[in-house]
This record gives sequence, C-alpha cells and structure tokens, in this order.
Amino acid sequence: MGLVQNNLKICSLACWLVMILTPTFSGPVYASNQNLPSLGDPMSALVSSAQERKLGQGFLRALRKQAPILDDPIIQDYLEHLTYKLVSNSQLDDRRLDLIIIDSPTLNAFAVPGGIIGIHDGLFKYSETEQELAAILAHEIAHLSQRHYARGVEAQQKSSMLTMAGVLASIIVMTTVSGEAGTALLSTVQGVSASDQLRHSRAREAEADRIGINTLIAAKMNPRAMAYMFEQLEKTTRYKSNSMPEFLRTHPVTQSRITDAYNQTTKYPSKDYPLNIDFQIMKARAKAINARSPSEVIPYFLAGIKNSDLVRQHANIYGLVLALTEEGKFQEAKVKLAELLEIYPNKISIRIAEANVYMMLQQFKKAEVLLKDALANNPGNYPLTMMLAEVLMNTSPERSQNLLTKLTTERQNDAFVWYHLAEAAGLAKDIPAVHWSRAEYFVLTGNLDRAIQQLSYVVPLVPNNFQQESKIRTRIKEIEAIKKEGR
Repeated sequence: MGLVQNNLKICSLACWLVMILTPTFSGPVYASNQNLPSLGDPMSALVSSAQERKLGQGFLRALRKQAPILDDPIIQDYLEHLTYKLVSNSQLDDRRLDLIIIDSPTLNAFAVPGGIIGIHDGLFKYSETEQELAAILAHEIAHLSQRHYARGVEAQQKSSMLTMAGVLASIIVMTTVSGEAGTALLSTVQGVSASDQLRHSRAREAEADRIGINTLIAAKMNPRAMAYMFEQLEKTTRYKSNSMPEFLRTHPVTQSRITDAYNQTTKYPSKDYPLNIDFQIMKARAKAINARSPSEVIPYFLAGIKNSDLVRQHANIYGLVLALTEEGKFQEAKVKLAELLEIYPNKISIRIAEANVYMMLQQFKKAEVLLKDALANNPGNYPLTMMLAEVLMNTSPERSQNLLTKLTTERQNDAFVWYHLAEAAGLAKDIPAVHWSRAEYFVLTGNLDRAIQQLSYVVPLVPNNFQQESKIRTRIKEIEAIKKEGR
C-alpha cells in the first residue's frame, strides 16, 4: 500500500507541475519561423522571467510541503550571505532568490527557474573548504543566469512542458521518497521525451562550469575550487550506480570535465586561500545536527580537536560544544566555550551557542543580556534575532511576538519565521495573530486550504473592525487566486 501511495503522490505532483506550467505559454507550443532570443535573454518570447518566477514559487511551495526543510537560522544566514556574495559577481539579472536547505545528509544541490536554489546540508560533508562549496553554488547560479530552462523550451518546444514538470517532480521525489524513486521517475520522463534535451546536457553543464568559474574569479575566490570539488565528487562515482548520490546523476563528473575546469584557470597564478572559520563552523554544525545522537559525534569532535590546523581545531571545539549541550553536559560545554570566546569574542555562531547553554539551564536573563549585547553590535541580525525571540518566549512572549512580527517584514518568504511567530502569539494569547501567522505559514508550505481556513477564523475575532476584516478578506482572495493557478 505504501508503494501505491508514493506512486500516487508522484503522479499528483507531476500533474500539478504540468498544470502550473501550462499557463506560462502565451502563444502556440511551436512555430515554424520563431525568432528565438539570444542566449540568456531575459525577454524570452516563450518563457519570460516573470513566468519563471511564478513557476519557481509554485515549485517552492510544493517542495516545502513535502520535503524535510532545515530550520536553522545560523546555517541559513551563512549560506544566504555566501550565495549573495557570488550572485553580486555573477551574470544573474533577476536577483530575487529563495535559498532552501533540505535537511538531509546526502549530496545534492539544484537550481529551479525563478530564482530557487536548493542545497542539501550534506554538501558540508563533501566540501572541504568554503571555496569548494562556493563552486557548487556558482555552478547553480550559472544555470539560473543563463536561463537554461527557458532555453530548453526553445530547443524542444513540443515536449518540454510535460517533461520539465517531470524533471521538477523528480527533484521532489528524490528529496522526499528516495533517490532511487526520483531517478526512476526522471528516467521515465526521459524515456517519454523525444530526446535527451531535458536533462542538463553536456553543453549546458560545461557552460555552467565556465560561467561559475568566472563568478568565483569575480568574487575573488579560488577559481580552481570547481576542479577540486569535481575531483572530490569523482571519488563518489565509485559507488555502485544504484546508490550514486542524486547530484551526480544530474551533474555527471568525468575526467574531461575536471580537465576542462583546470584548463580554464591556467592563466591565473596559484594562490593560498586560508581556511574560512565560518565555513568550518558550519561544517561542524551540520555534522552535529545530522547526528542521530550527541554520543555518536562527541568522539569525532574530540579527535578533531587534535587537528594540527588551528581553524579546523576550533571548528571541532564548536561542534563539541553543540554535542555536549545537547547531551546535557552544560559545564563541560561552558569550559570549551570559554576557549572559543577568548579567540572569537564577537563570532555570532559562538555567542548563540553560549546563549543556548544559558537557555537550556533556564538562565533566561543571562541569555537575553548576551543576545541583546550581540545585537547592539549586529543590528537586525537574523540568527541573533531568532535566538532572542526563542529566549523571550520563556519570559516575555509579547516581546518575542513583536521581534518576530518585525522580522516578517524583512523575511516575508521565510516559512519558519511565520511558524515561530504563531507560537509566540499563542503564548502571548493573541489569537487573531496566531491564525494569521499560521495562514502565512501554510501559504508558504503549500497548504492553501488550511491557510484560508485559518484566516476565516480571524473574521469573527475582529468585530466592528472594518479595516482589519477587509485586509483578511483581501488576503483570502489572494490565496484563492494562487490556488486557482495551481489547478
């Protein structure tokens, strides 16, 4: 029965994606003498940037609904900053991006039309340096900047509607069901297709490599990191084909591809790029939060503390602090934290780890003072604000609600901010705000019926408030319009 249900889920999702794709074509599916735009032209006659954006947002809602999304402001903030550093040095014109992190230790990353970049936090395990992780991001940004989806439509107009929907569906299946199920769906889609145009072709992969390397150069990062990462991934291809990571199925690494990546950088002199402490801390953090239990990773971090490289050594101390805190060994965690704070007194991730120890010890005032001090030096910082809101939920839910409400104006598309706001509003006994926040969370996670239901609960709670009632009814109509587009 489980297999049947999974197959139904796959079919339903594929059909939904076909339907959301269909309205994006304003003209005939093919034309005999179509004047095609230049490569990467944002004014594509077939699929505009605005249409891609709508497609991407629909896909994002579906992904959030079915995939395990990582709720970790620290890793999210780090990856967003790294991504925007690369984007600001890229050819991407429309820089409205949504970065989504899949809570999975597997190796995968993908780009979806409309500015969606997906990353499995397992990439931290496969990347040894920030430069290598940046190479993967630069590659995915290049797929977006060159509008490979729109160009795929141009290249194969008759079948790309159905097949692109299948490709997008396969990404979700790989994430939510299994890599094998997703790959099987992708293979089926390809079999139906008249050609292999739907998969990342070798030409487009090579183009994304080349432009990604140029982005690394412009961002003053190591251009050889692309080749280094490919070499790292090439080792992974030694797996049996039926257990090969999803990323390598859609981004095959060959020796010639590695050579090409090296050849593109021959004119640039070799240079040492010191290890980045923030990346190494994120690598340790991902290791800690993906562990089945703290005891599983404590020996790993203890061994890592003996590393001769000081940056890796410090990152392993950080990972150990997280594991010890989760294990309830607070005094040991505080001792190790003291070592880090002496070296990195203003490092936000370490300050949050310290505040978390105090919160776990129910020393909320100490945690609050620490976080406010850090925010004074880093106004509006996302991870610090989220951590302070969590602390305040225990002492002053109203203040937590105010903090999170302000944050929703800056991060309207962040489902987890709305989720935590609903929790804070509930503790503050602000029931209309609970329902409104839940509604926004459900919109972002693709549960549109539940979103409308939550807003309908608010109407009787605001009697004689015409302005508020009008705002609610307008929002319900907006959600119904989104729902209609997806039918």
